[in-house]
Amino acid sequence: MRINSNKILPQIIAPPSKSYEQRLLAAALLSRGENVIFNSGNSDDVIAARNIITQLGCKVDIVNNKTIVYPDNSGSGDELFCNESALCARLFAPIACVFKNKFRLNGSGSLLNRPVAADFYIFEQMGSKINYENFKLPVEFEYANLQTGVYNVDGSKSSQLISGLMMSLAVLSGDSQLIVHNPVSIDYLNLTRSICENAGVKINFNSDEYNNLVIDIFGNQKYVVGDYTVEGDWSGIVNLMIAAAINGDAKFVGLNSFSLQADKAILDVFKNCNIDFVWEKNALLVKKSKIKAFSFDATNCPDIIPALIVLGLFGDGVTNIYGANRLTYKESSRAVVMQSELQKVGATIEIIDNLIKVYPIQKMQTGEFDSHNDHRIAMALSILSIIGKQNPKIKNSECVNKSYPGFFEELSKITDVL
Repeated sequence: MRINSNKILPQIIAPPSKSYEQRLLAAALLSRGENVIFNSGNSDDVIAARNIITQLGCKVDIVNNKTIVYPDNSGSGDELFCNESALCARLFAPIACVFKNKFRLNGSGSLLNRPVAADFYIFEQMGSKINYENFKLPVEFEYANLQTGVYNVDGSKSSQLISGLMMSLAVLSGDSQLIVHNPVSIDYLNLTRSICENAGVKINFNSDEYNNLVIDIFGNQKYVVGDYTVEGDWSGIVNLMIAAAINGDAKFVGLNSFSLQADKAILDVFKNCNIDFVWEKNALLVKKSKIKAFSFDATNCPDIIPALIVLGLFGDGVTNIYGANRLTYKESSRAVVMQSELQKVGATIEIIDNLIKVYPIQKMQTGEFDSHNDHRIAMALSILSIIGKQNPKIKNSECVNKSYPGFFEELSKITDVL
């Protein structure tokens, strides 16, 4: 398949990946030197990460889309404010233990209702004293301590704390090992390992006879200072790719075709459901296609499930999406929210344990959506409203600023040609 490259296509620029940049900011902090991060973003989650590293001994200067991070001890206070970023809370909790003996993790909005501290028992094993209620923020660390050793970690719900442990344990004086039981989101752990290796820190992955992921973290390592570039984000732009596949061709630039980001799996979905796409001169061209029903396990890339549900509505049969269990403790209970919101326009969605069944929509009705203040929900529903040409309102659509502040601007490039 080839797309006619002579056709003038709307060009969509991928935003900087917030999860990639948050990890780069953590590495810059741990290097204790001057680093330059190119292609920086301005999402709410990235701003929260910048604020945290200033509290832990860095100064951050922003010049256009370039972030300069260098040592500075002028940060005051012991509260690390994560805004609504669960990644900030889990990633920086162990890293903060390297720099502070006492601190408080706090946040706002939906993050205060999420059990982000469910795996923080590992800090108590290390000798820290922590205080929290129902595994939720705020979490107070007293006698914060990070110790080398061998630790068993539950990896069935999130990999974010494991990423923080990988990054922080490497700077301690001895070797450590994390035995991750029931690992999910392994792609995110590979992304963390890649960022560490680019900064000169070596971490090994293996598996044991019980299919646990065994992570060997060598001690006495130093993060090298340098210049780094944030990759384009696959997760947010997935929504725009699906809009193009259903209702009009588009060109997507700024993406790494060899990226370790989990959400690049959208290309596997496209192959499964007969969507035409091709890489051409470092741009991904997506063509309007006749969508086939598909079956896909999104356990390791749950952030794209709301968009996949929208895609499934336009298939030629029943679509099966696995990974519903990963959506319960996000900004909203995403599977349930998508089911209830899509009922408003006549869609039928079934949730059976870990399976989401999406039935083709026969006739789209007019409805008014509620994002439930969840950026992934807002983006997916926005695409559906454009495709359906019903233009329903979406309550609290500004929540996309959490990950993709320019989403609606990029969306307008597609809507202008529909």
